[in-house]
Amino acid sequence: MSDATAAKMPPARGHSHPHLAQVLFTPRQIAVRVARLAHEITRSHAAAGPSGLTLVAVANGALVFAADLLRHLPHPTRFDLVRVSTYHDATAPAALPTVHQFPRLDLHNGHVLLVDDILDTGHTLHHLQGIFRERYRPASLKTCVLLDKPARRRIAVNADFYGFQIPDHFVVGYGLDYAEHYRNLPCIGVLDPALVP
Repeated sequence: MSDATAAKMPPARGHSHPHLAQVLFTPRQIAVRVARLAHEITRSHAAAGPSGLTLVAVANGALVFAADLLRHLPHPTRFDLVRVSTYHDATAPAALPTVHQFPRLDLHNGHVLLVDDILDTGHTLHHLQGIFRERYRPASLKTCVLLDKPARRRIAVNADFYGFQIPDHFVVGYGLDYAEHYRNLPCIGVLDPALVP
């Protein structure tokens, strides 16, 4: 598990976008934390051997995070995607996520790191873990999320690595969206509640 002290950085001040009620993490805070996460992941997978690690990002939300994380991993690392629908343009995740696209790389007997943007109810991560173990039978399967929102947990599941722990707010930016907007914000912030029906 990630260092709890580093993961619970204080909220940032100021607004970088008029639709944000509050900025939680600045681009600088995110960059520092991603670099530290990469170090933790590298140390954890030191025994992966010459085959290295396969990072599988949950699209679309984790793409920005996964790309930055990938650039910090020094050992041989492959990259692929799994495409999942969870929120369906709402602010609450669906109980049963839908998988639209599986990774194209062969993950059998390999070391896999499943990377997602946020862990809230736990449905998506739990669902994907079960699918990956049954479908690929990897030598190891670990999970990494940018944000952990424990107040929303409905299934007893935790990520092996997480970036920041956040309260129960709907957040956007750095890949996270609301109805496919705000993914390109460089910070992570709380979406103005007035904009959510």
